[in-house]
Amino acid sequence: MTAPLASGRGSGKVILLGEHSVVYGHRALAAGVSMGTTVELEPHDGPTELGRSAIHDDRLAEALAVALPSQGFRVHIHTDLPVGVGMGSSAALAIALLRARAAAEGRSPDFAELHRGGFAIERVFHGTPSGVDHAVAALGGAVLYRRGEAPVPIAMPRLQAVVLDTGEAGNTAELVAGVRSRRPAIDPVLDRLGELVEEVAPDLGDADRLADAMNEAHQLLGTLGVSTPRLDEARGAKLSGAGGGGIVLALTDAPHRLLQAAEKRGIRALCCTLPASPS
Repeated sequence: MTAPLASGRGSGKVILLGEHSVVYGHRALAAGVSMGTTVELEPHDGPTELGRSAIHDDRLAEALAVALPSQGFRVHIHTDLPVGVGMGSSAALAIALLRARAAAEGRSPDFAELHRGGFAIERVFHGTPSGVDHAVAALGGAVLYRRGEAPVPIAMPRLQAVVLDTGEAGNTAELVAGVRSRRPAIDPVLDRLGELVEEVAPDLGDADRLADAMNEAHQLLGTLGVSTPRLDEARGAKLSGAGGGGIVLALTDAPHRLLQAAEKRGIRALCCTLPASPS
């Protein structure tokens, strides 16, 4: 008989509101998405090693060494998340690894274990992660997040969304540094981005209000200089993440229409549901 596989999953994420302002003490609103990463651990006589993987990254071996015992497993990684576009692919991997290890040990990890372990694995990929990505990957729903504080789960109805991949890569560190260099002149813009989070958080069931806030946030992020012409092409949507490329997030009741329009323009587009169901 083939030994059973132990598996774990982590969801991807999008930032709905609060990019850049979260760096300066404001809260951000993020949500898990129905796309994510699954890890399967196959018992293996010998050193833990990578098997099949949909993710190709030179740092994977180091991440596995942080997350798993040095002996005993062959690791298979499956994902439907786009990688490197600001949807938390490394955090989804981190949480999937931790859940798979716990499953192999016959237990279920609590959030504190996932959050602590998620930081350790995310440091391999990002050096000094904020924590929001792996918090959302672990919790799965919608989350209010302020640096230095515990993430706060928040009720949010299921919404259909389309993620548009601009095909451009933004350098997060450079974008954050660029915003910092323009302070204090742009502090009112940062404050308004923070205010939008607080205005919509009490009632995320008002999809129209959320969409309006996202539209305003996109314009404000353009004022900060982190948008691009490609990002600005998507009306009724906003960039999600640091900017300079990456993805545009659009809430829509007719995702297939938007997918068709994106295909005609040669834009990669993915349909998803948010927030993801808590795992």
